[in-house]
Amino acid sequence: MNKIMGNNVLSVWNSSSKLESTTVILPDGCRDLIMKVVNEGKPKWFVSPMFDQAKIVSIEANSVLAGYRMRPGVHIDEKTLLKYLYQSKENVDDVSNILADYTKIKCSVQEALECLATDVSSVKKVAKELGVSPRTLQRLIVSNTNKSPTYWILLARARRAARALTESRPLAEIAEIYGYADQSHMNREFRRWFDTTPLAMRNTPNVHRQLFNGGYD
Repeated sequence: MNKIMGNNVLSVWNSSSKLESTTVILPDGCRDLIMKVVNEGKPKWFVSPMFDQAKIVSIEANSVLAGYRMRPGVHIDEKTLLKYLYQSKENVDDVSNILADYTKIKCSVQEALECLATDVSSVKKVAKELGVSPRTLQRLIVSNTNKSPTYWILLARARRAARALTESRPLAEIAEIYGYADQSHMNREFRRWFDTTPLAMRNTPNVHRQLFNGGYD
């Protein structure tokens, strides 16, 4: 289940598994604060990395997880946040209310990322829209996200194209709509980001559903 939140939290999700299993995590441009409980033991807290490619993650039997997905570009004071959570008696339902004290994002970074996620074809065009030089935009994004503006453009495009797979359009038409040179180009980009092809993703609804749970697109 996912719930849309405000401030620096994009959404809240939870899951449980009685059996040992694996799941595929698709890159979404976000980091999550995650609480994991195994066999009704003590909660364990950690902050996920920002995945650049699809990753297979193992899930222990009798696991319960709750996650707080941060907006793209949010800086997390990870060490202090985790120390607080382990030392406090904070109820899991109250965590969203305290994250504002341990997360932040610059308005300029948020605005730039929002522009990079739109249907644009170059960093130069985004910089012009923002009224800055391409070099200034490059420095801003790299210094605050450790990724280049081009990275964010390509990720957003791949995620938008992947979401469109729910439509009945031919794959070649989807490739054209989202600015790929041809279907082969889209296939290569899907393999880069999602480690699969558009056709395979279209036929794997349990993986494809992740794209609608909040992320950079």
